[in-house]
Amino acid sequence: MNILEKFRRFRTEADEPVYDCREGCYMLLYRNVNAEEYCAWINALEADGYEILQRTDMNGNLYTCLTGNVLVNALFTPCDGILRVSASENKRVPNFEKQICKGDCQTAFYAFESDQTLIDCGMCLLVQCPDYSFFVVDSGHYLQMNDNDRIYKFMRERTPQGQKVVVNGWLLSHAHSDHVSKFMDFLRYNRDDVIIEGIYSNLIPDYNAANVYWDTEETLLAAKLFKVLDNTDIPTYKIHTGQRFYIRNLCFDVMGTHEDIYPQLVRDYNDSSCMVMLTAENSRVFIPGDASNLASIELVKRYGETLKCDVVQMSHHGHNGLYKDAYELLDACVAVFPITRIKFDEEYPRIEANRRAIELAERYYITSDGTVKIPLPFSLESIEKLPDETFEDFGKIERLWGYTYTDERKKELYDIFLSNGGSLDNATLPVRYEGIFSM
Repeated sequence: MNILEKFRRFRTEADEPVYDCREGCYMLLYRNVNAEEYCAWINALEADGYEILQRTDMNGNLYTCLTGNVLVNALFTPCDGILRVSASENKRVPNFEKQICKGDCQTAFYAFESDQTLIDCGMCLLVQCPDYSFFVVDSGHYLQMNDNDRIYKFMRERTPQGQKVVVNGWLLSHAHSDHVSKFMDFLRYNRDDVIIEGIYSNLIPDYNAANVYWDTEETLLAAKLFKVLDNTDIPTYKIHTGQRFYIRNLCFDVMGTHEDIYPQLVRDYNDSSCMVMLTAENSRVFIPGDASNLASIELVKRYGETLKCDVVQMSHHGHNGLYKDAYELLDACVAVFPITRIKFDEEYPRIEANRRAIELAERYYITSDGTVKIPLPFSLESIEKLPDETFEDFGKIERLWGYTYTDERKKELYDIFLSNGGSLDNATLPVRYEGIFSM
């Protein structure tokens, strides 16, 4: 009996399955299911010899991970009466048990300043644990030329001498160039002094029919990343909505992946982002990557007020991402925008979700103004902003992207750079701006 036949023994009205040949994984969807039927379905799998590895209940959304002939991830969402199932031949799972992490380093969340010399996007987030190890989210764009070196330098400076840099986990939210390019460069150029213990993702494969709507770069880069992950010696973990996994003193609740949108087409590649809620030291940080409209709808209807957090990374850099009602439920005290001040200022008047998140927050930060350090447990008074390290090359930006600014605006931006602790000694300033202002 094959995987599909085995599952259809329990219910017969599954949608047509999607098969990911790269990972040997079926996705199935059953409609008009209630909680009792879901429990009976799980019990039937147990009776068939499957072992339960994890159960979670997030606001009534029930998740179970089971292992047997295959690995089963089952999520029941009562708001729509749907049971979503993935059945995989790959049985590797993240750590489902709480861990003890000893050490004298204070846990801290960092919103890293990506190099904005040539481009306004890019995102890298880091969390340092008591044993000095780091959990990293995403990396940066290929036009952020040296950011793999800057990320390494950042971790090296915060790791005791004589010890290797330890990355206890690296989460890839989705395969856009401004999120994964520098990760691939890091693996190629920066691993000699670094131990990477695991890579976490749920990247959308090209079987999705919506790939006709994706940019060529999106499909080609994803194929390149899949090749890197298939050939790495680092353990890789596919995460699923409903999972709760632990790394050191960090707890991660997976709040959404592209699987939640199936059978709708993921036309906007940003909606393939993994969304996680990080809990550490009784503080909560919500990380949605670039999650957009469809992901926002699922997030709101499933979790409601249980989304409340202390810190939120603004989705899609503060471009069009999550809807306003999602930010109202998240109700974060601090909002972090992984973007340039230039783009933030341009978009703020027209993006209602950004304005609402800032209205609710006590503070907001734009990462191009400098890396932001938020120690955990969270408190506003403990937040520290590091000196600004990068500055826009206006001439090259105009040649690359076709837009420019008045001399007055350039001078204003340089004054902001200086006020954020920037200087010619520590900044990426590839050209001199003679005639605009004196240095």
